[in-house]
Amino acid sequence: MLNKKMGMLLGGMLSLSVTGAWAETVGVAVPGLGHSYWISMLYGVEAEAEKSGTELVIVNAGGDANASTQIAQIQDLMQRQVSAILVGAADSEAIVPVVEQALAKGIPVVGLGSLPRTEKLSAAVTADFYDMGRLQAQCLGEAIGWKGKVAMMSGPAGQDWAVLRANGFKETIAANGTDVEIVAESNLADSRNSALTTMEDWLQRFSDIDGVYSATDDMAAGIILALEASGRTDIQVSASNFSPAAQEFVRNGRLVCTSIQAIVAQGSEALRLGVELARGNPVQSESAVPAMLINSANVDSIDLSQVVAPSDYRP
Repeated sequence: MLNKKMGMLLGGMLSLSVTGAWAETVGVAVPGLGHSYWISMLYGVEAEAEKSGTELVIVNAGGDANASTQIAQIQDLMQRQVSAILVGAADSEAIVPVVEQALAKGIPVVGLGSLPRTEKLSAAVTADFYDMGRLQAQCLGEAIGWKGKVAMMSGPAGQDWAVLRANGFKETIAANGTDVEIVAESNLADSRNSALTTMEDWLQRFSDIDGVYSATDDMAAGIILALEASGRTDIQVSASNFSPAAQEFVRNGRLVCTSIQAIVAQGSEALRLGVELARGNPVQSESAVPAMLINSANVDSIDLSQVVAPSDYRP
């Protein structure tokens, strides 16, 4: 896709830069590259960098649990004297001090997707995560007839996006589904394997579950694998995000719906803001991209160009 001047894997950190026409260099720090969300986000960042001729230095922490790695990577970006930094937080609270250090040095910081929990950010680009949970609740509630038992895989602790999605789901269920009971909730790593083992346990403990909320599509894949292995085709599953796997799950009915965000568009907008800030230009401080609901009725008609990266893209 781009003219990548450098790309290498160094101790769990992918670092690459895109040759640009002028001096601005923007650092990009994300939790990891094992999830379709951050891959699509970086696709948007790189696409905008190609348009503007911006040089990128991209680092990833190797997973949501590696906040200390991300802190060290942001410190390294400061030492490189990048013109701006885009940050998707591995832990929204833990990285606040290093983000504020960068800001104190005069380096603009743009929050990207998973925001550092500080009001000092130069700008922030995110999705309406609460609304993503709300849309899931409406969809899953309707699928089970607004009655029965639901379990929630709410995503990793310490991630604001996960908390907001879960809150949107729970509050909408409470407001609309007085006969819907949430019997279990787990905060676990955003991974297929973690979701699979958790779902296997829940099937033993809560055999009469009617529906499962999944914070992400990757976790939903693990849930679906567990359900298929146990022959439970009666349990409805909802998710968020829209990887190629999730698209297929919606088509074949294993996902009743998924609430999605324009992830590529967020990445592009964050890079644009970072470049403007690096040039000393004023920008809008916050930008929230509306959520959308995908089900079997519209899965094949939606324009995905601003939603997910092409299936063959690799950062």
